[in-house]
Amino acid sequence: MRSHRPRFALTIAGSLLLAACGGGGEGQGSDAAAKDTLATTPSDGGGVVNVGGKLFSIPSPVQTALLIRSSGAAYQRDLLMDKGKAEALTGRMGRALAVGMFGSDLAYATIHKDGQTALATLQTIEKLSAALEMGNAFDKGLVDRFKRNVNTQDSLLRLSGEAFRAADRYLKTNERGDVASLVLAGGWIGSLHLALAHATGDAQAKLAPRIAEQRKALDDLIALIEANDKDQQCAALCADLKTLKQAFAGLKSTYTFEKPVTDAASRTTFINSTSAVVITPQDLSAIAEQVSVLRTKYLI
Repeated sequence: MRSHRPRFALTIAGSLLLAACGGGGEGQGSDAAAKDTLATTPSDGGGVVNVGGKLFSIPSPVQTALLIRSSGAAYQRDLLMDKGKAEALTGRMGRALAVGMFGSDLAYATIHKDGQTALATLQTIEKLSAALEMGNAFDKGLVDRFKRNVNTQDSLLRLSGEAFRAADRYLKTNERGDVASLVLAGGWIGSLHLALAHATGDAQAKLAPRIAEQRKALDDLIALIEANDKDQQCAALCADLKTLKQAFAGLKSTYTFEKPVTDAASRTTFINSTSAVVITPQDLSAIAEQVSVLRTKYLI
């Protein structure tokens, strides 16, 4: 199976709090190539986090949830984290990772119009945020507005985005980069878990390409956590993420060069070269196994 890089842009999208995308499973995939394009539109599927002058590209959980829905895969509520276990989580790392994980659940439930589950998930996120001393980050009326709009998908998506933008601002203002990077990690792992579970049968052809793209996102995620781990509390997590990285190592890349074309009028250069990643069911199974280990060790 071949995975192809999507169109991307030079323009940097706004910094996002949460992370995204990933997956695994068995089935047949598509060999249709997508061409890289250097344009001036926002990047498809993620955000760029600026830490210490370095840029880290981490995709968004909403993009993963949308991709899962567009793949035709059925909604699976039983894939979501057990909200009852949130209160048992202790320590900064476990709680921050869980905020990110529940953030990916929130996006998934909202995209699939499960408003009651989305509301319960948001309430769990608020409790965890309070334990992380982030309680003031959220608008006190947010949950009430969520309740009033529980059956309106567009409103829930907007309110979800509002909640995490508020948390992002809070973490930046209070220089809580360590917590922010762990929330990103939890969201990325959570979204990867969801995509893995759906990347079977006909849906795999659409999900597998995005799974393979997570090789670079994982590199950026590890670097981001290490850059913010001033107390050296995340060494074990980074080691486990590097073990996950080994599961991606078997993916083989190909690159076909084609001469770029420049549109002088719009000052845009189009790079027509094609890159692809070969990803097998065995690769996907290995990735899924390591993600399961991460969730069991840190989040469940």
